[in-house]
Amino acid sequence: MESRVSKYASAIVSIAKDEKAYLKYKENLSSLLKVFLENIEIQKYLESYFVSDEEKFRLIDELTKPYKSENLSNFLKLLAKKHLIYQFKDIVKEVTKLLNEELDIDEGFVYSTEQLSPKQVEKIEEAIAKKLGKKVELKNVIDERLIGGVRVVIHDHVYDGSIKYKLETLKNNLKERRTN
Repeated sequence: MESRVSKYASAIVSIAKDEKAYLKYKENLSSLLKVFLENIEIQKYLESYFVSDEEKFRLIDELTKPYKSENLSNFLKLLAKKHLIYQFKDIVKEVTKLLNEELDIDEGFVYSTEQLSPKQVEKIEEAIAKKLGKKVELKNVIDERLIGGVRVVIHDHVYDGSIKYKLETLKNNLKERRTN
């Protein structure tokens, strides 16, 4: 049986498909999610049983005005009316996964010792995309266990250019030479 999150996500993807606007929906939902995460009081307001639907709908209209999408607005209103705003993050995550499949995009993580600039992440994305033959989107994650360099993980593939990995490889090569 399909979960509620999957059903809503599939519905949004279906609308995006009908409108031929995969990227638009992906970007708009990501942007809206960022607004929700940065302003937790918005989510609390929309979840409240003490706020009327009309008041919630006015806020949603204001929030979605920049996106010029009646479907996006109606979707949020439906979630608010059914008191399901708390699932918005999970729905966006599932929509993003489904849209990435439609757009032939692989998502992954680039681990580094410090925050990478958007330009650095973009260069790594381009290099990995060239290897895979498809578009890649990476999120930067700080991993203080690394000594330096980066490690990229996409699905179950690991591209390790970290100094820690290179030292481990060198150590193993030296051990092999000693035993031979």
